[in-house]
Amino acid sequence: MIQVIWVKSKSSVIDKPVKGKYHGLPMDEMLSLARNLVNVQEDDRRVIARELHDRIGQSLTVLKLLLSEAINLPADKTGATLGEAQSLVNELMSLVRYLSLELRPKMLDDLGLLPALLYLFESYSSHTHINVKFEHYGLHKKFTPEIGIAAYRIVQEALDNVARHSGVSEAKVLAWSDRKVLFIRIEDLGKGFNLAEAHGNNSSGLNNIHGRAILVGGKLTVQSAPGRGTIINAELPIITRIKKETQGKSDDYRNTGR
Repeated sequence: MIQVIWVKSKSSVIDKPVKGKYHGLPMDEMLSLARNLVNVQEDDRRVIARELHDRIGQSLTVLKLLLSEAINLPADKTGATLGEAQSLVNELMSLVRYLSLELRPKMLDDLGLLPALLYLFESYSSHTHINVKFEHYGLHKKFTPEIGIAAYRIVQEALDNVARHSGVSEAKVLAWSDRKVLFIRIEDLGKGFNLAEAHGNNSSGLNNIHGRAILVGGKLTVQSAPGRGTIINAELPIITRIKKETQGKSDDYRNTGR
C-alpha cells in the first residue's frame, strides 16, 4: 500500500465543455497534440515494419536454410543444425512477443492494467537492464479501455525516456487510485533536463505523454532540472459507463467512481 498525501484540484475531474476548447485547452493546441500522437503511431509502425522485415525476415530465411540443410544430412548428424534452428526459433518467439507488446498489450484487454504493467516492467528490465521499483494500490479494479491504455502508454513512454536520457540503473513507478482518479508517478534520479529548453525544443516525448493524459480528461506535470532527476505525475479520471435498463428510456450513461 502506498501512503501518499495528495491535494486534488478541480481539474482532477473532467471539465465541462467550453466553446472552442477541449478539457480546458484551445482547440488548436488539442489538434497539435492529436497530430503529435498520430506521428508517434506512424513512427512506431515504421520501426515495427523495419523489425519485421530486417530481423524477423532474415531470421526466417536463415531458419529455412538450416532446416533444408538438416533434411539433407544423415540422421546422426542433424543434432547441431537442429539445435541452432531451435535457438533461432526461441529468439524469434521473444521478438514477436516484444513487438506484440509494442503494438497493443493483449494482457491489458484480458487481465487488466496491473498484470499488463507487471509484464511491461519485466520486459523493459530484460531489454534495458534498468530495474523498475513498482508500488501500487487500488489497481485491481477494472478501468475503462481508454483509461487503461492511456495509463499504460504514459508509463511505457516515460520509462522509454528514462532508458534514452537518464543514465540510471533504476526507475520508480507509483500507481494508485481513489474513487475518482488514477494517479501515476514515474521517478528517476538521473541526468534531468531543463524544462524551459525542452518546451522550447517541442520535445516529442513529453508532448506525447502530455497528450495522452489530456485526451482522456486528465492532467500531467513534469518536474526536472539538470542533475536532479525527473518526476512525472499524471492524474487520469476514472470513467465508468453504467447502462441502466429502464422501460421506454434510452441508455443512461453517468460517471461513477469504483
